[in-house]
Amino acid sequence: MPALSIKAETAVIALAETLRALRLQHGESQALAAQRIGVGLRTYQRMESSAPAAGQIGIPAGGVAIGDFIMALEVYGVDVVAALTQLHKQAPATSRERGRTPKPRTASPLIT
Repeated sequence: MPALSIKAETAVIALAETLRALRLQHGESQALAAQRIGVGLRTYQRMESSAPAAGQIGIPAGGVAIGDFIMALEVYGVDVVAALTQLHKQAPATSRERGRTPKPRTASPLIT
């Protein structure tokens, strides 16, 4: 797996810091947060640390699945779908127009 870009690494760190801040705002321990999310304590600790696991340089937060991060954010009240929808709406139109442009459909003649 290729190493993360500096921007991607910065985003992973910001995600880890956000997760930690949300947990602390709710006054919860890492063990309770892990239980609520449905992951092991060590997995949750890697999520907050944003450090790669041994032998996994360039893999964000020790190879923790993105679904675990999404679940964690939702447990703390973040509407991930709404946030992503808002990002999608803000994206320039050219980034949404990928692939081939479909040919316009013409009406087929009526068979009588």
